[in-house]
Amino acid sequence: MDNMNGILMIGISFALILLIAAMRSRTDLLINFIMRAVLGTLAIYFINMFLGSQGFSWHVGIGPLSIVVSGFLGLPGIGLLYGINICSML
Repeated sequence: MDNMNGILMIGISFALILLIAAMRSRTDLLINFIMRAVLGTLAIYFINMFLGSQGFSWHVGIGPLSIVVSGFLGLPGIGLLYGINICSML
């Protein structure tokens, strides 16, 4: 019976360690997404200001879809948004 209790305690502690590691990685992913979304929104804002000062009308709106795209894809997502906007204007 002592061996079963020892094996059970080792199994429970192993499961808790895996649970803590999984929660930490999810938290890191969420923080990473939020940081990319905030920085991507700021990048869109400043790129729009720069393009406006140069006389171009190629600006991307800041809305939920553009925030999600920049959060998931980062800088390539911002380039994708501007590429789609330029192609739609042609």
